[in-house]
Amino acid sequence: MTDLPQQESSEAQSASELLEEVLREFAELDSDAEPLRVELVTSEILGEWWEAGDDLAAELIEFAATAPEPERLVAPLAALRTLAISDEQRQAAGLALDKLGLGEPAWAAALNQVGVGECWRTADVYGDESSVLCVFGEGDAAHGLLVSIGYGVYGGWADEAVIVESPADVVADMRTQAAESDGLVTCQQITPGRAHQLLADAFAGTEQQNEPEVTDDYVRFRALSMARTRALPEPEPADPPKLLSTEDEAEAIDEFFRASASLEDTEAARVCALRLIEFGVEHDPRNPLRVGPDKLAAFVDFVDDGEIELTDEQDEALEKVLPAWARWGAWREGLPEAAVEPLLEAVEDRLYERAMETTESTMDVYLEGFDDLDEVEVVALLERRQFAIPSVYTEIAGEEVELDPSDPEQRRLLVIGEHPDFQASLAEDDLDEESFLWVAAHTTVVDQLWDDEPVEVWQAAQRLLARGLDRGEVLDRLAGALEQQLETGESDELEFDLDDYLRALDELS
Repeated sequence: MTDLPQQESSEAQSASELLEEVLREFAELDSDAEPLRVELVTSEILGEWWEAGDDLAAELIEFAATAPEPERLVAPLAALRTLAISDEQRQAAGLALDKLGLGEPAWAAALNQVGVGECWRTADVYGDESSVLCVFGEGDAAHGLLVSIGYGVYGGWADEAVIVESPADVVADMRTQAAESDGLVTCQQITPGRAHQLLADAFAGTEQQNEPEVTDDYVRFRALSMARTRALPEPEPADPPKLLSTEDEAEAIDEFFRASASLEDTEAARVCALRLIEFGVEHDPRNPLRVGPDKLAAFVDFVDDGEIELTDEQDEALEKVLPAWARWGAWREGLPEAAVEPLLEAVEDRLYERAMETTESTMDVYLEGFDDLDEVEVVALLERRQFAIPSVYTEIAGEEVELDPSDPEQRRLLVIGEHPDFQASLAEDDLDEESFLWVAAHTTVVDQLWDDEPVEVWQAAQRLLARGLDRGEVLDRLAGALEQQLETGESDELEFDLDDYLRALDELS
């Protein structure tokens, strides 16, 4: 047996070893092997390459022209001629095989030559999820392609695809699911042309993603699933996108607020509604105003990932806009009452989950440097530090930013963010002495509160709060007590006598 040519780099050597392993796998397939077995082996190999991000199919096709033992390339080229993902690679594999001029295995001509049987589809009432089953072959050779499609984003995409041995059992399960769903799931037979259109669109939606979250079965059966889709009759025309003009969007927003009397009609809320429409136009173009648990959860995911930008005010409004949008959309779509409550519950659950994620993330920042605190200690620590820095968000130079208060420099920016009048002067290093002392005192007091050092600062703050002063007034009093003690030291840095400062704090009551 002749090995592939020696490569110089370790990466090339690794590819060479992988190709050699593939040639050995195909050598183990008899000429009279069952076509389905060959298809499964090929699909699994192509899936491994796809998951690893390696296009070894192209290398294998190119290697055929100079292979020392070209007969070893016949089987994999014959398989790639039918099962490679792209038209270009299938054609290239066929051309390379023709150039070898060698006899092909008996199974080669039978690959993907299957009869098409019934096609079935289940779909939830929202239009969020669907499963498509296509039956191929007859009798003992019958098998099915079952694909799960989500319509929350990308116009629909497949996250699972599997070849099933008993399609009749799957059809029975699909019917049972629909019958027991209280009208939330439908099951119907569809034409093979319709199935082709649904599957082709779904696979395209998956392939356009950089790192789609798919199952292991999708990886394994990806190539064979796409080949079986090509074996279906020509796809039926898809429904055209519903184009919405600016006027259409404005009318939909007006209608939404008219129907949502309990929702305050603010600019922030209207922006949220517009972003929901824009999201639908991009990711659900055939029904952009459709609502469903998965679609609305995907919208929230896009907001959290920064792909949809909202200001703090708009983000806060989203908590009330999203449930109202779901309710209005359910009414607009004529969803059955049995579907409305689960939809609203799903939306509320996603918003609660989001709030908890934000809270946990923020709490981690505020608890920085402390481990193994009991519940009472955690509450006390959060109370003090959140008094010092109420929010990790602020506006600097007109731009909203999220900062880490556990970092001293970022913590001081959060303090400065509360006082926009000083920002321009600070940026230009043009603060007068009085303003400089004011800023220095306030940032130092916040640092002391954050670190609880000296502890008398927080004790004084608590006394002032108990008297009914608000946070701003308390900070001003604390900073004033410190500012009175500030002096310029020998190194031109501000200093203060700790004992005098503590006495000044003690006098605050």
